[in-house]
Amino acid sequence: DGISTFRYSLAGYITLFHFHTPFRKPKSGIIVRVCQALILPTYQRAGHGSDLLLSVHEYADRYLNDYASSSTGMDIVEVNVEDPAPGFVALRDSVDYRRFVSLLESMRDTIAKLPDLKYLQKYPVTSKEYFQLAPDGGLSLASLLKITKRQTEVMHEIYKLAAVEKWKHGSKDNAQIQQVETNYRLMIKKSLKSHRTEELGACEGGKEQQKALLAKWFDQTHSHYRKLLGLV
Repeated sequence: DGISTFRYSLAGYITLFHFHTPFRKPKSGIIVRVCQALILPTYQRAGHGSDLLLSVHEYADRYLNDYASSSTGMDIVEVNVEDPAPGFVALRDSVDYRRFVSLLESMRDTIAKLPDLKYLQKYPVTSKEYFQLAPDGGLSLASLLKITKRQTEVMHEIYKLAAVEKWKHGSKDNAQIQQVETNYRLMIKKSLKSHRTEELGACEGGKEQQKALLAKWFDQTHSHYRKLLGLV
């Protein structure tokens, strides 16, 4: 009487691997790698995957105070994913972007202290400087969110696309819109080129084939970001 009973069903799981990275910059510590993640078909498309990944980041944020051994005192400095499938890439980017936007809101008054974030406020969308790479390579943002430097670049790229689309709604200058879109496209292609040099180098068709491949990658990346922002 008066006792509630609950029945639990397995909806999914996620497995993690911890390892120490003594030479990681700017801070050594523990890296947590997501090795497996599965949501059973019955429970898919209900937000459980996002909740699982968010719980991993919450665990990483609390680790030093709640879980770390007093003898080592090492903290979790990064959460990454081992060979993610396309679906998990979309999930990770969505979760990371939500955390990124939340961070910007919470640090609105102190954002000027972070070199890889303050330039987003310093320059307007219409300037070429707005589309530069983060001044410190994304290290400060990576440390705050405990994600990889590459993921910080992705967050910047998604955020800038959102800013461009918002600005376009209030602009009637077609020439300037085209220039801003060009600046964004060149930024994405520069990033892709720096991270996929081996694939570009393997092109047998020379510069023309490399240009075509970069254009294809840009279209895929742009489409992925637009879907994540709900623009399609």
